[in-house]
Amino acid sequence: MNIMLTNDDGWDAPGILAAYRALAGLGKIYVVAPASERSACSHMITLRGPITVEHRTCDVAGQVFAVGGTPADCVRLAHAELMNGPIDLVVSGINRGANSGVDVFYSGTIAGAREGAILGIRSIALSQAIRRGVELDWTRAAEVCAAVIPDLLDETLPGPGFWSVNLPSPIPPDALDRIHRVPVAVEPVPMQFDRLTADSPEVATFGYGAPYWDRKVEGPTDYSTIRDGDVAISAIPLLGKF
Repeated sequence: MNIMLTNDDGWDAPGILAAYRALAGLGKIYVVAPASERSACSHMITLRGPITVEHRTCDVAGQVFAVGGTPADCVRLAHAELMNGPIDLVVSGINRGANSGVDVFYSGTIAGAREGAILGIRSIALSQAIRRGVELDWTRAAEVCAAVIPDLLDETLPGPGFWSVNLPSPIPPDALDRIHRVPVAVEPVPMQFDRLTADSPEVATFGYGAPYWDRKVEGPTDYSTIRDGDVAISAIPLLGKF
């Protein structure tokens, strides 16, 4: 397979290197990722102005394409210009931070997989939840993803769409026995904005500060699954429902 690997944390982020290790042996891997972090850029694409592509060298992945654009830009460029042959699989991640529930609308990592699906390519988004005080284990994340990805490649979605995999924090030793196929949560994220400055009656500055794990979610969903320490796999349709 020709595998295109991207993310929204940047071409040299620990998560994308973990994903590269997880994909080893499945085919030829091309890393085409943003030159800098583009978290929460959603499905933004660059329509005006140039998109710079630089060749960078990485100890793990070798030569990579560092793109001065978004994850969706990366997939579009790889599909149209950068890959040597057709793309058989798009993998986006492993994101530093969960992409559960309505995060799928905000996430650049999810957009990378969604863009692949738009182009008719099998696509998988990978995300690793974070919790304050818990150190990320990228080696373990790579191991779990390496076990999950081949199973997803053996399945056919019932319609246009892609897979989203969310890993809990911390990842339990028996993670492969704690995998759940669940829908995406639809409840809104908490709204909490901290007033940072109020220099005049006409101007105020705010910063978003709502805790990620304070959502009120009913039933088994991707969010509740990782909140409870298990692995969540969700099939996400491009439009509507499967």
